[in-house]
Amino acid sequence: MLKRTAWFLIFFLLSAASSPYIWGQTSFYEEEQVIRQARFYENVEVRAGMKETIMAPFFSLLTRQSEIHEQLLSPVAVEFELRKSAESFYLLFKNEQNYLYPVWGRGNYIIKRDLRTGDFQQIKIFFQNDENSFIRLFPLDEQRSIMDMVLYGSQLYKGIVIPVALEELALSSFSRLMHLTRGTVQWKNLFTDVSYPEWADSAGFVNILTNELGQLYESDDGAQDARGHFVRIEDGVLQDEPGGVNCSGFAKWVVDGILLGLDDERESLTDIEDLKLTTEAEDDRLQNQWNMANQDRDPYFGLDWTRNLALTLNKERAVRISSGGDSQDVKDVPFFDYRQNIGYDLENIRAVLYLLAIENPGAFYMGAINSLFGEDPVLWQFHHVTLFFPWFTDEGDFMLSVLETGCESSLENLKLRYPDSFVHLVELDRADAFIPANNFE
Repeated sequence: MLKRTAWFLIFFLLSAASSPYIWGQTSFYEEEQVIRQARFYENVEVRAGMKETIMAPFFSLLTRQSEIHEQLLSPVAVEFELRKSAESFYLLFKNEQNYLYPVWGRGNYIIKRDLRTGDFQQIKIFFQNDENSFIRLFPLDEQRSIMDMVLYGSQLYKGIVIPVALEELALSSFSRLMHLTRGTVQWKNLFTDVSYPEWADSAGFVNILTNELGQLYESDDGAQDARGHFVRIEDGVLQDEPGGVNCSGFAKWVVDGILLGLDDERESLTDIEDLKLTTEAEDDRLQNQWNMANQDRDPYFGLDWTRNLALTLNKERAVRISSGGDSQDVKDVPFFDYRQNIGYDLENIRAVLYLLAIENPGAFYMGAINSLFGEDPVLWQFHHVTLFFPWFTDEGDFMLSVLETGCESSLENLKLRYPDSFVHLVELDRADAFIPANNFE
């Protein structure tokens, strides 16, 4: 049943002077601007207008059907739905997305109440279009609540005390929740302005790369040398025609294409032997006697290769210049601890890249995957290289493109192939122009 909200305007006018849930909920201007720029839509109009329903006992709602409500102050319609489990019932307020009303949608509220007593047990607010990205509110006592925040399955905040009862938060705007927690939560680090041109640039660069992938062949231990010949990385021996790349060679191909875009008269591509160079003092690695005893396995190859690629490109572009071989490493991400020469847990990498994208719009990342690898002995080793391109759509959806070995992959695929692994990240600036190095001579 579609309910137009012209009647809601009358409700607003009649109750504006006395209700704390309507006009008063839309007075947090700084917070409203943050979520407006992020296209994170409120549905407080519908929740405030359905106060009696939200507060009602379950037995009085048995005949309540799903309803769709339009809003005056928000461009999205909202579907109300009632569900129940063995011990609880749920009031769902789902924002429209492309004429659909998914449960795991940005800005959606799910209010959970006890089926027998009617007590408010929890409010879940989805932060992204993902079932594992949400804010969860619990009652602390009659006048206070507690807030947790989870982003792509990674806990960001836990146990934030809010001096407002859970029942009141059920009728409050999201911007009010932001205002109440502004002293603890750095909201501007969690939302971005979707109008930034860097997002379209990043999406465009990914599109350029994916359109060129069909021109690359996969070849074990393959890459282009400085003259553009397809050779084996280990010894520089020419490959048989047509020649191809492995994961490391693909990362090199991307960087070479960016460098050619900067100067299409370059006389050489990046040099394979330069990319193999150790990026830190040998004494530092001697601390790990296990790996040093197995140098024939070259356990740090992927780490050195990605660092040297990033250093080469960023020096050419005069960004992030430092003398240290690890100067391009991503070491500072809120909520997540960086482990020297190891990086971040692969399970957390989507949340890590979400936060990095907001901090550095337009950047992309090269990852060296470190996990137990090989036989006799099984060794912690950097054995795979992949590229990550995080960006946001103009509707505020977070996107993560994963490219590896000449193909478009996914983070889920990486997790399946490399369980219990870590990813070491280096940061690079996107390309203004890209010229594939396939035919370089």
